[in-house]
Amino acid sequence: MRAKRWRAVAWAAVFLPFLLVGLLRAAETTQSLRISLDFFPNPNHVPLYVAIERGLDADLIVPANPSDPVKLAAARTVDVALTPQINYLIARSEGLPLVAIGALVDRNLGGLLAIRDRGIGAIGDFAGRLIGYSLAPLEPILWETMLACEGVSIEEVDLINVGYATVASLLAGSVDAIGAFRTFEPFQLERQGATSVFFAQEEHCVPTTYDVVLVAHPDLLDERAADLRNLLDALADGIAETRAAPGSAFEAFVRANPDLDDELHRRAFEATLPVYATGARHDDPTVWEDLQGYLFDNELVGVELPLHTLYTAELLPKN
Repeated sequence: MRAKRWRAVAWAAVFLPFLLVGLLRAAETTQSLRISLDFFPNPNHVPLYVAIERGLDADLIVPANPSDPVKLAAARTVDVALTPQINYLIARSEGLPLVAIGALVDRNLGGLLAIRDRGIGAIGDFAGRLIGYSLAPLEPILWETMLACEGVSIEEVDLINVGYATVASLLAGSVDAIGAFRTFEPFQLERQGATSVFFAQEEHCVPTTYDVVLVAHPDLLDERAADLRNLLDALADGIAETRAAPGSAFEAFVRANPDLDDELHRRAFEATLPVYATGARHDDPTVWEDLQGYLFDNELVGVELPLHTLYTAELLPKN
């Protein structure tokens, strides 16, 4: 009898650790996440599609309007939303319950785009010219900052709202410059035979931004912490794999979006490779402080919130 008891204890000692590991793994099992893109699928999102092909359980939602993702996340209609850091800070200042958990693109993409053979080679050449924009009041503030940085007053230019027909307006000569993303619109111009000149925001007094961040409702940080950690781990791996094997990464993207398998999107993807956020990180306090201060000084947000309420690094990959 004692021998049987001893054997039972011995077997328990051997297998109990494995049982505990199995239970812990079961407790860490993740569930599917609903993720809103910031806009239509585009090369910014390639690492996310790579992560999904490699096993991330997520459904991607395409918003009807770029202003919708933060609202959807705040209302918990989706679990996570992609959005520009500027949009997020404006939403937070308006009282939407959100927190930033990571980043997909970690630097500015925007700036002013012109056609070189129309006599524009520097910011100073915009004096007396027409600049088209689509998003007010943000874009006029950004362009005013860039102009003032080079000694050009906003009174010396005319700002015209051209809606989303920015590239068409520039090509037609209706305006002399437009707000654009360095990773896309310059290649659209080149396809039409025009030589572009691009002026980057951060080179002309606009603070650095995390151009695409991931945000969620604060309650989700407790309720689905394992799911969010899994997302950020998978996204960080997707970013690393996209850089290591860009060809196969782009193929994953076009398998999900076959209508985007063209030269324009391939070139846009190549231009985007350097700006993906390594490790999905978004936690440089200087970036948050400088950008929020800039938006406050320009009355785009009505309050400066404590940085620890704006983002958390707790869910980011540890390595």
